[in-house]
Amino acid sequence: MTERASRSAVLWASAGLLATALIWGTMTPLLKVLTEVMDIWLLAALRYVLGLPFLLACMLLVAPPARSPAKLKAAQLAILGLAMTAFSILYTVGVRYSHPVTAVVVLNFGPVISAVMARVMLGTRMAPGFPLALGLALLGGLLVLYGTPGTHERGLALQGGEPLLVVGQICWQWYSIRAQQWLGDRGQIGLSTITSAVAALWMVVAYAALWGAGVAGGAPPALAWHHVLYLVWICVFGVAVAILLWNVGVSRVGLPVAALHMNASPVFAVLTAAAIGLPPTGLQIAGGLLVLGGIVYMQLLQMRRARPG
Repeated sequence: MTERASRSAVLWASAGLLATALIWGTMTPLLKVLTEVMDIWLLAALRYVLGLPFLLACMLLVAPPARSPAKLKAAQLAILGLAMTAFSILYTVGVRYSHPVTAVVVLNFGPVISAVMARVMLGTRMAPGFPLALGLALLGGLLVLYGTPGTHERGLALQGGEPLLVVGQICWQWYSIRAQQWLGDRGQIGLSTITSAVAALWMVVAYAALWGAGVAGGAPPALAWHHVLYLVWICVFGVAVAILLWNVGVSRVGLPVAALHMNASPVFAVLTAAAIGLPPTGLQIAGGLLVLGGIVYMQLLQMRRARPG
């Protein structure tokens, strides 16, 4: 954060980040299903293309910032879009070729990556209490996964996609920092829409090149209705809505704390399973409480430091 946000802004940002964790928590297993019925490269391209209309509608409905923003620079836009494109491809392929459990474990280390990158790129020191909150969140996430039925039978062997998830997170955290520096004066809706549009263009170009080379396939002959719903959820909510909420959160509480909220994703996955008749185990409940405890602890510290209002 460049300046202290108000307490109400911190609360709204935290709520939005938890909503993002909910969306992204459900997106990983759904994406895994879709990669088995659709071409993986087409799916990666559709994520931004189909989510873009929602962001464009938001941009048209919301008043622009009062101050005139700086002139757009083509090179910066190209690099931001390329970083988002790299993340989309690496994330999609990484999930496809990773063990479901190890994929979530790798993604749970996002706050560590973000803290290191914020330190290197911005010189940002860890917020007071962040190491403890991070430790609680990491431990809780591991308990949630360890308590998942079938984990021991499946084992935790790496399947090749996990390194791609690490590199993908680095690309995403880099985008999150640079987007605020270069386009923050356009507001979070404008920032999210512009960068997503450039990323969509990059994805279309990449898919066309791969299709022309015979690497990427075409559209599937037919999709079941539930696969269509999965696709809508991943594209509209998993990309458009979540990216907007993420960027708002980063602008209010900073990248490392925003990334910490994403460790709630496994908790929401467990709650989703409980809603469809799969009750959580004791370890999952304990792990979920630890994750939420770390987030709430960090939230209270943020509220104490925030200015009234």
